[in-house]
Amino acid sequence: MSVDPNVIRHLYRYDRTIPLLPTSERDAVTVVCDGNVEQVDSLARERVTFGTTHDERVTATLTYPAEGGPFPAVILQHGSTALGRHMWASRPIDVEWALEHGVMAVAVDAPGFGAREQADNRGRLMRDRPDLMFRTRDQRIQNVQDLMRTVDYLCSRDDVLDDAIGFCGVSMGTRVGAPFFGLDERVRTGAFFIGGSGPYSGFEVEGTAFADLAADERMIFDLTDPIVFAPMSAGREVIVINGSRDTVVGPGAGERLQEAFGEPKTLRWYDGDHGDVPVELYDEAGAFLVSHLRVPA
Repeated sequence: MSVDPNVIRHLYRYDRTIPLLPTSERDAVTVVCDGNVEQVDSLARERVTFGTTHDERVTATLTYPAEGGPFPAVILQHGSTALGRHMWASRPIDVEWALEHGVMAVAVDAPGFGAREQADNRGRLMRDRPDLMFRTRDQRIQNVQDLMRTVDYLCSRDDVLDDAIGFCGVSMGTRVGAPFFGLDERVRTGAFFIGGSGPYSGFEVEGTAFADLAADERMIFDLTDPIVFAPMSAGREVIVINGSRDTVVGPGAGERLQEAFGEPKTLRWYDGDHGDVPVELYDEAGAFLVSHLRVPA
C-alpha cells in the first residue's frame, strides 16, 4: 500500500495564520561541575509557549548566547521519555552547542510529553496497545505540525536567522523529525539519532480484538513512518546515526532508514544499544549542523 505524496503533504498542512500569541519567561542557565551547580552567565535562557494547531500550545526552552545575534537556531526533539524537553539535562547539548557554536538551541516538548503530558498516555508508542492506534496517529501528525510551528515562531523573532535553522532528533525525535524535515524545506540541515523504520513503530493487531484494523494499521505506517519522508531530504545535508546492537528499533530498522535518506548524507554507526550513543557523536553532529548552517564553529 502506498499513498499519493500530494495526499500526505495535504494531511500535514495547516493554517499558518494561526496566531502565535507567544509567552516568555527568563530562566538561569546552570550546569553541574564537580558536583556543584554553577550558573553560566554567558548564556541566556527563556521558557516559551506559542500557539499551534488544534488549539494546542507548544512549550519550549531556548538557550542562546547572552550577547550578540541574530543567531542560527537548532530545534531539538527529545525521545520517548516523560521528561520531555528536560531529557537534555542529562546530555546538555543545548548548553554545549550554544557555548561552542553560538546557536540558539530550541528544546521542544512533544505533545503528550513533559509539560504536555496527558492522563491517557497517548504520547507513548506501545505495540501492545492498538487501542491507542488512532490517537498515536493524531499525536504524530500534531508533533510534526508543532515543529513546523516552532519554525514559524523562530522566524518571528528578531534574534534568529530565519535562513539558518537546523534540526536534531533522537529516537522518537527522529520518527517525527524525518517527516518534519522532509516536509518543511525552511529547515536547512538535520541530525537524526537512533531512528528506524519497521514493525517496532507499529501496533500488534493480529489475534487481538483489533484484528479488523490491520489495514488501518498499515495506512498509519504509510502516513507517518519516517521512511516515507526520508527521501524528501534530498538536496539538504543530513547526518544519520545508529547503534549496531540497537534492541529498541530492532534488526535492519536503522539500515532501512539510513538508506532511505536522500543525498547528500553522512552515515555513522556506533557499537552499542539504543541508549549508548557516544558523546563524540553528539559533538560531531553539532559541528556538522553548524557547518551546514554556514556558521563558524
